[in-house]
Amino acid sequence: MKKIALITGASSGMGKRFCFEIDKLGLDEIWGVALKTDDVEKMKSELKTPFKFYDLDLTKDSSFTQLEKDLKAEEATIEWLVNASGYGKFGRYDEIDIKSQLGIIDLNCKALTHLTLLSLPFMKEGGRIVEFGSIAAFQPIPYIAVYGASKAYVLSYSRALNQELKSRKISVTCLCPYWTKTPFFDRATKINSDKQVITKYVAMYDPEKLIKKAMKGAMKRKEVVLYGFIAKAQTLMVKILPHKWVMAIWNRQQKFKKKYKNK
Repeated sequence: MKKIALITGASSGMGKRFCFEIDKLGLDEIWGVALKTDDVEKMKSELKTPFKFYDLDLTKDSSFTQLEKDLKAEEATIEWLVNASGYGKFGRYDEIDIKSQLGIIDLNCKALTHLTLLSLPFMKEGGRIVEFGSIAAFQPIPYIAVYGASKAYVLSYSRALNQELKSRKISVTCLCPYWTKTPFFDRATKINSDKQVITKYVAMYDPEKLIKKAMKGAMKRKEVVLYGFIAKAQTLMVKILPHKWVMAIWNRQQKFKKKYKNK
């Protein structure tokens, strides 16, 4: 029986970094799922663990059909499931097209849930699941509304599922990064070629350090992993302050009143 890690968003960003961390564990294979990039062949040559890549769009049901078919055919046991796929778009409700906003929900919530449920029959005692949430999960965030709401779903789902799986001794860890240097921002920040809505970042963390912390947390079967003093302080603050105040602070910080003065 083949012991594998199944990682989405594997060709770039934090998903890619997770591949290299899990490479150290000595599994039989790593299965990476993502839309293909030029880095995939290079990854295969750099990883010690055999790397099987799936060029799949996780917003399509056919992608899950293929994965389930191969899991059965290979008699695979999933030791690690890492749901790192996801995206966001920053802007006011009427500045982001509807398709993009619904796509955030489809990938960040629906696809994550689908793959998690599909994977559980292939997991045994000791298995670990890492779901990618965000610091945005802890409070409503104007102008990142859909993305923040999608991550609130991920956080709630992960914590509840972690409790449900205790009898099977399978853990679910929700990683909630603060601003982190990844290609995520290439897609998220720009509404069009000349406008950026989010312009002030209190801190920008190193993804390599973040993933190392996430691995340690998952190994210890922690329910939620945060990285950095600012992230931890912010999650504490939003538990104490009314969310109305938290949103007002965010709006002032980003100068939204000025940006949308005549709109």
